[in-house]
Amino acid sequence: MFVLFDAYGTLVELDDFYGRLQRGFAQHGANLSAEVVRAAGHAEIRHYIHNVLRARDFDSRRIVVRECAQVLGDAARKHGGAHDLNNEALVEILDDAVRFRLFPDTRDALEELHAQGVPMGVLSNWDYQLPQRFEEIDLSRYFHFVQSSSEIGYEKPAPQIFQRGLELAREVVPHLTPESCFYVGDHYEKDVVGAQNAGMKPIWVVREERDLPSGETPRDDKAMVVRSLREIVSLIGEKR
Repeated sequence: MFVLFDAYGTLVELDDFYGRLQRGFAQHGANLSAEVVRAAGHAEIRHYIHNVLRARDFDSRRIVVRECAQVLGDAARKHGGAHDLNNEALVEILDDAVRFRLFPDTRDALEELHAQGVPMGVLSNWDYQLPQRFEEIDLSRYFHFVQSSSEIGYEKPAPQIFQRGLELAREVVPHLTPESCFYVGDHYEKDVVGAQNAGMKPIWVVREERDLPSGETPRDDKAMVVRSLREIVSLIGEKR
């Protein structure tokens, strides 16, 4: 058995992203409403998601960040937020706003699974900085590996990223079969369907409240659904 986890929306979330953005704009002399900042932030997040695979190293990530900052500034103006900030200022605002925090149930669940000797890894659509981010919030110690889509060159739901995850897991658990590998994620198409197509067992995390819902939430009787990561502890225990 091996358990793979998605990162954003499953283990971690942004920490007061819109509040930090609004304060950042204000510090640069642009007093934007919360509604304008949220709309601009949504546009920036979507651009990042669509371009994360390009952020393979420091230089390529900075290009993507500069694009995201420009999208942020343009979207703010589009929604009525007047400002004359240049890209350098927008990059500074965006960099200061991107901070991550654990979901309340994350550490308890990982501690318990780790104590039970369950081998775990992370496989997520993210830029090359994912391992560094996990080090910063003290999550890396629970996992045998932390791999981002930009490092692998494919993003979920492509079968290649799941195959790479299986290869890495087999370095820990030789002869591991896809059927003995669980994938825990919050996005139906990318995580649940992607894992199913790779022959893995998906565990779908459907949280009560999300800022940007991760795709649709159709009924899927083949997927194990949990509302909290704490439920995974007993679920994995039953399958061992």
